[in-house]
Amino acid sequence: MKRLLIFAAVVSMLAAVGGCRKQQPPYVPERPSGPVGHTLIMYLAGNNNLSSYLQGNVNEVLGTLDESVPGADGRIVAFYRPSSGSGVPVLLELYYDSRLGTVCDTLKRYDATLSATDVSTLSMVVADAKAAAPAAEYSMVFGSHATGWFTRACMSQGSLTSPMSTVGGSGYGSFWRRYGDEVTRTFGSDNMVKSTTGLPDPGMDITDLAKALSGTHFRALIFDCCFMASAEVAYDLRNAADYLVVSSAEIMGRGFPYELTLRYLFASGSVKDNLKRVCSEYIRFYTELTSGQKSGTISLIDCSRIESLAEAVAAMESAGCNEVDRDDVQAFELLQTHQFFDLDHYYDLAATDRTSYEAFSQALSECVLYADHTPEVYSVYGGRRFTVARSCGLTVNIPSGEYPLFGSEWRSTAWAQRIGRGGTAE
Repeated sequence: MKRLLIFAAVVSMLAAVGGCRKQQPPYVPERPSGPVGHTLIMYLAGNNNLSSYLQGNVNEVLGTLDESVPGADGRIVAFYRPSSGSGVPVLLELYYDSRLGTVCDTLKRYDATLSATDVSTLSMVVADAKAAAPAAEYSMVFGSHATGWFTRACMSQGSLTSPMSTVGGSGYGSFWRRYGDEVTRTFGSDNMVKSTTGLPDPGMDITDLAKALSGTHFRALIFDCCFMASAEVAYDLRNAADYLVVSSAEIMGRGFPYELTLRYLFASGSVKDNLKRVCSEYIRFYTELTSGQKSGTISLIDCSRIESLAEAVAAMESAGCNEVDRDDVQAFELLQTHQFFDLDHYYDLAATDRTSYEAFSQALSECVLYADHTPEVYSVYGGRRFTVARSCGLTVNIPSGEYPLFGSEWRSTAWAQRIGRGGTAE
């Protein structure tokens, strides 16, 4: 992989001036201007333990650029919120110059107290990126921590390391229990302390994420963060984009291999086929890794088919479902009580009407266009790998009486409501 000397300076300059180094006379590259066919917006929320990894991702993107990536009809704009004390949040444009090679320009600096998990911040950044790099179509990459469908209430009031009631709790810090030296990207954690609570921001609800994106219909939303391949998340984002690229499990701190995948986001031809290549290169990278955890799951979701999938699930629920031992269902983390289960495996065990299940299987195959995984997957919650015997590309929560807060929050999701599992109790 090419390495950019320019971004070696970028990382150090971020701390000093909160932006990218400007080229000095006698030659100043001309930043791309005017509308293009496709702009990729990267939203990198790094005021947490992923800050250095996200810097590395920007470096990697820079090292991948050439005459064809993003090419004359593409642009890349990256919002990066570094860890507190390491510089101010910035909006960058990354492009290729025929004389200098890769260039990183600072388009805007933001207030140092900004939280990347505020809905207003995301809305502002999307508007700023679109104004700076207008295009016929947009895609977004989200890089940070994530916990799938979990709400702010789950993260601020609950814990998954010991059973909690619907009130109180020891704080969400106990959820982020770490083991060993591995780091995973388990969207949105920002260590900016909120004066109202005295605690770091617990993240952004997916419903709020969808609202913040509602002014633009995206070609693709790519989540370089953990657990976002949940049916609950997909249903909330079904109107936001044509496609979702998501993971059922945790994504390692190193994240997407952009040197292998970026070019397919700007390649000619079928968007669907190019996104499949993004997914296959992701799995190939983690399968062939020579150091670190050989761990990854990835899915490509057709948003136009999510409602049909939900309808098929609702039909199975209406016909009746068996009680299922949660320990019998493929899970995708090693929490003491699992929260992310394979959607197909669960309903294969639970559905009483096999005709409804077959209709669901057809709807699932039309919704999930690509799903693959390494033979084993790493979970930071337990500090080891576990076998993945079954993975359809989407997960679902199976509420547990052990965690009434999480069960109540899940039943309030649009997905639970749509399939007939909404309400306050079961």
